[in-house]
Amino acid sequence: MKHLTIFILLFFMIPAATTAFAGQAKTNTSNLVIHITGFENSNGIAKVVLVNSKKNYNKETPFKGYNFNIINNRVIKNITLPYGEYAIKVYHDENGNHELDTRIFGIPVERYGFSNNARGTFGPPEYEEALFNLNSPKKEITITLQ
Repeated sequence: MKHLTIFILLFFMIPAATTAFAGQAKTNTSNLVIHITGFENSNGIAKVVLVNSKKNYNKETPFKGYNFNIINNRVIKNITLPYGEYAIKVYHDENGNHELDTRIFGIPVERYGFSNNARGTFGPPEYEEALFNLNSPKKEITITLQ
C-alpha cells in the first residue's frame, strides 16, 4: 500500500511541477511591426540593424541584422522578439555595396534613420534617444528616412 501511495503522489505531482516550471521558463515575445518610409525609390535594399543594449549600439556586431526589400518606396516587416529594450538603425543601400556611402567629413549620401526618428547633431543620436521598450504582444513603429 505504501508503494501505491508513493506512486499516486508522484503520478500527480510530476506533471503539476512540470507545468509550473514550463510556465516560468516561457519567454514573453512580441510581434514588432516596422514601417520604414522616406525612400526616394525602391532600388537596392534597406539595411536594418537591431540592437538590444547600449553596449552593442555603436559596435559592428549588432543583436540582429536584416536586409529588407523595398516595395513601392517603403518597407513593412514583422519580427518576433523577446520582451526587452531595443533600438533600430536603418539606411537605404541604394547601390547594393553594403556600406553607408558618405561624402567628405562622413556626411551620408544615402538616406538613413533611427527608431523614434531620433536625430543626432554631429553623428548618430545617442542610444537613449533611439531606445524603445518592447513589453506587449504587439508593437508598431515607424521610421522615416532622411
